Amino acid sequence: MDFFFVICSTVFLLVISYLRHKYQYWELRGVPQLKMNFLYGNFFRIKTIHKTEIFHEVYQKFRGKAKIVGTYIYTKPIAIILDLDLIKSILIKDFNKFTDRIERGHHPTNSLNSNVFSLPGEKWRPLRIKLSPTFTSAKMKFMFSTLLTVAQQLEEAFSKELSKTSSGVIELHDIMGRYTTDVIGSCVFGIECNSLKDPNADFRRIGHTIFYRQYYSIRWRTFMLTYPIMFKILQLFKVKRIPNHVEDFIIRLVHDTVRYREEHKVERKDFMNLLIELKNTKDSEGVPLMSIDELAAQVFVFFAAGFETSSSNMTYGLFELAKNQRVQDKLREEIKTVLSKHNGELTYDAMKEMTYLDQVINETLRKYPALGALTRVSVDAYKVPDTNITLEKDTNIFIPAKEIHYDPDIYDNPNEFRPERFDPAEMEKRHPQAFLGFGDGPRNCIGLRFGRMQVRVGLITVLKSYRFSLSEKTPTKLEISKDHIVLVPCSKVWLKAEKI
Repeated sequence: MDFFFVICSTVFLLVISYLRHKYQYWELRGVPQLKMNFLYGNFFRIKTIHKTEIFHEVYQKFRGKAKIVGTYIYTKPIAIILDLDLIKSILIKDFNKFTDRIERGHHPTNSLNSNVFSLPGEKWRPLRIKLSPTFTSAKMKFMFSTLLTVAQQLEEAFSKELSKTSSGVIELHDIMGRYTTDVIGSCVFGIECNSLKDPNADFRRIGHTIFYRQYYSIRWRTFMLTYPIMFKILQLFKVKRIPNHVEDFIIRLVHDTVRYREEHKVERKDFMNLLIELKNTKDSEGVPLMSIDELAAQVFVFFAAGFETSSSNMTYGLFELAKNQRVQDKLREEIKTVLSKHNGELTYDAMKEMTYLDQVINETLRKYPALGALTRVSVDAYKVPDTNITLEKDTNIFIPAKEIHYDPDIYDNPNEFRPERFDPAEMEKRHPQAFLGFGDGPRNCIGLRFGRMQVRVGLITVLKSYRFSLSEKTPTKLEISKDHIVLVPCSKVWLKAEKI
């Protein structure tokens, strides 16, 4: 018994000594760090709070005092960047040292992970070059009419939902999710999803599976991303991050769509048409610019990244407009004025003229960014300018976008919803990295133009016909879900909608 006690005590002391050593990583490099829990580092609470709240703790304690703060996910050192000039260096000036995201292709068992969001730098760069021409303003204008067809369906679905209630109170997040699902289905896959007509349509269920899987918790995802060796272990057991039925659905749909279009020479004004052109174009060596499997991976990430982020953005925007009638009236007046100039027709050029609408969308993204933080990985050792600090190769980096957006030294009274902050004259006064709603630098959101377009059209469609206000069911403050990486509402968002 005494021998057993000695062994246990020795093991315990060795573990404690090991953890003490691991948790001195940042102190030994002259970087301030938070006090940590010996088992989980600084992220021991991510099961009960969203990890962005850890960034809040760091930002509040070290804002203006340090460029970098050290934290730990389990025993993995994590650098949180607080200085805007350093953020600019990481995202833009010295981008070649930070080409990777933390999510860099750690899921080899899924063919859909070979997409422009997840791939490491050496594979990402040529793919981004191939895809960039499909996201130009000209290509957005090309598929605008396709999007308008779905907007008409949104107007019909909105009217139908309101007819079901005498109070005029409607739940926004679900119907906006069905709208963006149908937009993605039509503009990316080139098919009619019909989720606005049928909330249980296949595409809606697949999208829900991607974002709302109970067993794939933030803690588990964070652990997996922190220790990539775990993906090697999962690969041995053929465990996939993306469920088999989701992967099979996307791949089968893409293969069937491509085959049908090529056999029947069908051309549509959508992304699928542009991607098929890439697949059928060969380089100087006769190799297709994109394989059918690569095409499927890009379609998947456009779907996954496009529908939930945009539907949440519209929901948040309408919630803020319901609370701020002055802003809502000003925006509706702009919409009516511009549409009247275009004979009541919503065209691509008319949409582009609505500058206050853009300011409303930006202010919504400031208060409710899709991601609380941007991630990067140093692909080489990097000496931080004007310091004695060197970030080692493979250092995981977080840039706390949400905390920057709420910094009162950057945005006075940051809790106030004030779209005028994004008037061009006001933006000139701020640091260019003070707003990170779509990321920044070469690896920013490739679908930025498309995302903004579907949000603009969605808001124009409902605001030109309805006035939104708070109801007894409306929460006084929108709480963010603690179970998801993307910042989505944790409960239903009810607003009163009155026909104008």
